[in-house]
Amino acid sequence: MAEQVVGSTRTFVLAMGFTQVGNHAALIGEDDTRRLFAELYADPDRPDVRPQEAYQAILSSMQPGWTLRLLQLFWPDPEPRLRFQGEVQKWSASNTEGMGILHQGLLLAIQEYPLPFVRRTMLEFVLHGDEGIAWWEGLSGLCTGFGLRVNYLRQNEIEILTHWILNPCLEYS
Repeated sequence: MAEQVVGSTRTFVLAMGFTQVGNHAALIGEDDTRRLFAELYADPDRPDVRPQEAYQAILSSMQPGWTLRLLQLFWPDPEPRLRFQGEVQKWSASNTEGMGILHQGLLLAIQEYPLPFVRRTMLEFVLHGDEGIAWWEGLSGLCTGFGLRVNYLRQNEIEILTHWILNPCLEYS
């Protein structure tokens, strides 16, 4: 029985570039496989999101021998800090010394405080032929019934993902 390595980043380290597969960018692995990537996220218009059922449906719809890796990553999210910073900067200059000090302190704290993180769910699919691409493109419809959306990653997004996996930076640049 062949040994299976779980969670290996070797394929990212030894990737050999990108190719186009239909409408999707694919990372070429060191073993010449084509790897497609997507992000799953909750549909904001659906209060009845059922991710566990969606994962079960995804896995049961796969063919024997196919490879799918589910990555749950903690990713820096600058949006809440940027919004708060925008609100603080809108404050009008205060005539009182105490409010001026508070305003300056908040601006300094925003700059120094670390970014909040959000959990992101990514899929990596090792493509096997035309049947695999049809299945990959059908994921969007499959997930919709469970309140999930699929965002197929473009080449630049895959590059950002591989950089984050191999060299995570806890500060947003």
